[in-house]
Amino acid sequence: MIDYIENTDLSRLLDRVGRMSRGLQYSHGLNPAQWDCLRFLGKANRFSRTPGGLSAFLGTTKGTASQTLNALEKKGYLSRLRDPEDGRVRYIELTRRGTDLLADDPLNCLDKAISNLPPEILDSMTQGLNRIFIEMQARSGGQDLGFCKTCGHSEGETRAGNTICGFKQAELTYEDATKFCVNFSPET
Repeated sequence: MIDYIENTDLSRLLDRVGRMSRGLQYSHGLNPAQWDCLRFLGKANRFSRTPGGLSAFLGTTKGTASQTLNALEKKGYLSRLRDPEDGRVRYIELTRRGTDLLADDPLNCLDKAISNLPPEILDSMTQGLNRIFIEMQARSGGQDLGFCKTCGHSEGETRAGNTICGFKQAELTYEDATKFCVNFSPET
């Protein structure tokens, strides 16, 4: 058992796990960016499921995000829907085929390995990795993602339990409010 690990050893270990998980994602005829896109669409709220939202999440140009979307659309994993209120906006939805494929996500084996950890180790790792993530995100200028309950744009709930988004001036269902949003702003 390792009692002590150098910081550089830990950073190399994190990098190695990341590389191995990336390698697993060359499956089902997809590449890692396409899997990231499918995961994003499965976890993002309706206002975030746009080409711009995907671009912000992936940290790529809109052109690169568009190429990823085009490839997945040709394979039948997603569809694009025009916003009825603003015809310039296109929302992206997973098709049944895309949802079914996501159930066979190659990173499920990583989820399984994590679920086998004892609760105290899982808790410590989660806290530590969150702190590392926040610092790395600040250094890279990465997109801040979060949920309605802790968002500065949240204007409370309706009687029906839906969340009112001040940024979009819209009502979000409970389901959408529990998914992440690219317009998230930490509470002030």
